[in-house]
Amino acid sequence: MKRPMASAVLIAAVALPALGGDPAGLLQKFLDTSKAYKALPAVKGTPAFRLEPVGKRKQWYYICDGDRHIGLIGEDVQLFDKEADYSGSKVDNTCFADGARLCLTMGPFEPHRNNEIPRITSRKLTITKDRGDSIEFKHEQVHSKGYAGSIEFRVVWDERLGHVIYANGHFVMPEPKQIEFNNFMAGWVADLRDRQKRWQKTVRGRLPDGRIVFVYHSPVNLPRDEVQPGGFLGFVTEERMNPFAELIETSGAVFFHTCSVWYDQHMVMKPPQTKEADGMYHVRARYRLLSVPAAVARELEAVAVDSSTLPGSRRRRTRSGFILNKVNDFETFLPSDRVCNAAIWQHIEPSTGQAHSGKYSLAVRGPGAGKVKAASPVGGGPPLPGTKGKSYRLSAWVKTKGLTDGGAYLEVSGWRKASPRRFTRVTKPKLAGDRDWTRLQVEFGPMDGGMSIKLCAEGTGTAWFDDVELVELAR
Repeated sequence: MKRPMASAVLIAAVALPALGGDPAGLLQKFLDTSKAYKALPAVKGTPAFRLEPVGKRKQWYYICDGDRHIGLIGEDVQLFDKEADYSGSKVDNTCFADGARLCLTMGPFEPHRNNEIPRITSRKLTITKDRGDSIEFKHEQVHSKGYAGSIEFRVVWDERLGHVIYANGHFVMPEPKQIEFNNFMAGWVADLRDRQKRWQKTVRGRLPDGRIVFVYHSPVNLPRDEVQPGGFLGFVTEERMNPFAELIETSGAVFFHTCSVWYDQHMVMKPPQTKEADGMYHVRARYRLLSVPAAVARELEAVAVDSSTLPGSRRRRTRSGFILNKVNDFETFLPSDRVCNAAIWQHIEPSTGQAHSGKYSLAVRGPGAGKVKAASPVGGGPPLPGTKGKSYRLSAWVKTKGLTDGGAYLEVSGWRKASPRRFTRVTKPKLAGDRDWTRLQVEFGPMDGGMSIKLCAEGTGTAWFDDVELVELAR
């Protein structure tokens, strides 16, 4: 039997209420009982929304209220920090904008677990209202094999909360799949530089038992929580902005999952159980993006429970942390009960037996002649940043045993605007044979973007690395 056209299915099957209806999520219910919320002044008035093109970018727009930029439509949908200045390259990398964002598209969550969806074959952004008391637009995506989705957005003014972005998402599929119907992220929430890091906790509510919970931002805290209908999540607490995403209505059970790198929040609906009249499976979700005032955010913090202390928490125990501007000796476990701006050395754990200081070091075993095995702090915790115009020094103490056909060395690579744009530096000469603890170091920069570092063992044999340090140089 021929499958129905996905776009036609989308037009006919939206069953959730229209955008901009009265919010009925659990965050709003908390607000309605909040003394701090009730004390907020009601700022009445009619917004003067309009769209302003972003340079020469196709279908990129600032969302403006009068002369002020309050958001962005681009690769995603952003709500800006009300005190930030947005212009030019500020919007080039949406992960680092001083605000919060939702995605324009939906997709599979954990596709490697028999949850694959065909790739997107076409996308379309339609502006349905470009000025006045609201901004309205719709993004549609079509996949092969009958999969398709759309999200309608509406930007409005709330007398107590300020600018709010409502979303109404709908995904259609011939087979039941677990769908990430959106992804919630805030700029600088995941950054290894203490001076750049914003917000210290993620708050979620309510869990099936009715609790509101939080975790400190740390690469060992990666919770995955089912929430009640109308659940919410957000980053707290700062005076200027505390971004939250609140569910209003969903067609199925939802859980939130924390990304191991950016600490962005996967908003996931479990697979629908039954087909609808058109013979297809449907996922629907209505939700909103907003900023909670600081006084209210502190009330949420006060009632929230540290979920890393609860039975069954997804807390990892590891000594393989990596922190900037600090000697990393691998002696202590990364903490879960406080903020920890660290990355994690992936697929390797510190071991005893050889150490330059303390008891632990990282042992990297060479894979054979002509081959290199490397340890790198990537994929767990935020990626290594490179501050524009700054130079760095990577150093470590290294010991080798029976390392032939190569040697042990440090390697760093990064990006810069000058040619060549991508560069690599290694320590020379390589340590080979049997060598006692020797300090290796390499200086590099200036930087214009992120970087990666590697502890390398080439050939056959073993190299141990300890007291690893990456520091920003003063010059």
